[in-house]
Amino acid sequence: MLQNDELLQQIGCLQRANRFWKGLAFGLGAALFLILALGSGLGVSLYLQNTKQQADLEVMMREEMLARQRAAEALKAAEKAAEKTPW
Repeated sequence: MLQNDELLQQIGCLQRANRFWKGLAFGLGAALFLILALGSGLGVSLYLQNTKQQADLEVMMREEMLARQRAAEALKAAEKAAEKTPW
């Protein structure tokens, strides 16, 4: 009879250990999932921000190129006007 009590005690101890390890595995799995989700969110956010900055930079460069072309055209027009005036 003493052997049965010892076996029941061992079973209880093993069940408690099993619950502990299952809880630990679940907690660590949830923490890993949270870290991966946050990292993915951060990566997507940085990618979208970089894409937007690159598009804004391209727009600014086009605007600057157009402004330079207009300035060059205005300079040519001023030079032509200066040539036509008899001083």
